[in-house]
Amino acid sequence: MSRFDADVLVIGGGPAGCAAAIRLVAAGHDVLVLERRAEASDGSEAIESGELLAPMTQVECQEIGVAFEGPWVLDRTTGVRNVYPDLSWTRHEMPPGISYLNVDRGGFDAALRARLRAVGGRIAWSHRVTGLEHHPDEVVVRTAEGAERRAPLVIDAGGRHAPSPRVFKLKTEDPEFRQIAVALFFTELPDAAVGFWDRHLYGERGATISGARIRPGLFRLVLEADLAEKQADRAAPAEFFAHMAERFDPWIAERLDRAPRLGEPWAMAPLAYRVTNVARDRLLLAGDATGYLSPFTGMGVEFAMRMGRLAAEAAHHALATGNCSANAFAGYIDGRRVELETAVGYLRQVLHHLRDRDALLRASTDDDVRAEIFGPPFAIVTDRGRLVT
Repeated sequence: MSRFDADVLVIGGGPAGCAAAIRLVAAGHDVLVLERRAEASDGSEAIESGELLAPMTQVECQEIGVAFEGPWVLDRTTGVRNVYPDLSWTRHEMPPGISYLNVDRGGFDAALRARLRAVGGRIAWSHRVTGLEHHPDEVVVRTAEGAERRAPLVIDAGGRHAPSPRVFKLKTEDPEFRQIAVALFFTELPDAAVGFWDRHLYGERGATISGARIRPGLFRLVLEADLAEKQADRAAPAEFFAHMAERFDPWIAERLDRAPRLGEPWAMAPLAYRVTNVARDRLLLAGDATGYLSPFTGMGVEFAMRMGRLAAEAAHHALATGNCSANAFAGYIDGRRVELETAVGYLRQVLHHLRDRDALLRASTDDDVRAEIFGPPFAIVTDRGRLVT
């Protein structure tokens, strides 16, 4: 009888963890996912900050057999409206058949885990991992509940609170962006975006407000701003949101006063962080365990699932060759660089421009400037106008 609990232990049953686990099971490996949540909560609604699945995220889901059906599938977004500091706006439609998809994150994660079980993967519920211990031929994982699990290889896909960056002191602040995000939810929102994504761009203090209808009867607005602004304001999250709207966007401020709020505000800070190393002997990090920047482009789940795919490929090769050393994971590091560095570099460029009011005002009228900031698709304008307060 093997002393191992599985060929691979995967920490976290979210997008990165499930993407890796499903592929590894399909490749013939015994995989055990350690999920911190209780099984009774699986599928519980978790709108939280809201979640958008980018077009490539939807492709990644289809590749592992996840169908877009069920109550967790919400409104589709087929365009973007950029609102500039002077309240002028440009609207940009996506090509036919291309859209972002709003989802209930709780239901989406449950669909991923259901697919994992369907292909033969196993889940250990209520396993909050607090420690990892390396040995020459195995990794021992310990949980807050007192469980101990062993495997020759571990993939840590535990999100922004993943244990490996803490245990091995890999996590650092992002030196460029220290921001906070605050989300508010409403049952109604006058003149809110329906079927497109509204992005109000101010060019100061890293501040933006974006959002749309998620589904009938549920609307979301998300503020991103420098964390220093929140610390100086000293207000609660909802009040801070209102203060920033009053300061930069009278159109939104006026509608906030009239919109019936739903539930509690959601807030997270600091948003961005870096992780200094994503591969060690017998250990791979994937998804938000490898770092995080900003939700502005709606590509967070895409990054997670792509890293899950790359981690599965690296883990399969390591197990097949019997070499789970850090050196054996060079392909994973190179793959992340090829697939993600361009996208992350683009996002950093966008975030820098969001601090440049003059550049945003030029982008409102100049197609070339707009394409330089937001990418070539934004050179094409399907409509334009100005918000009236």
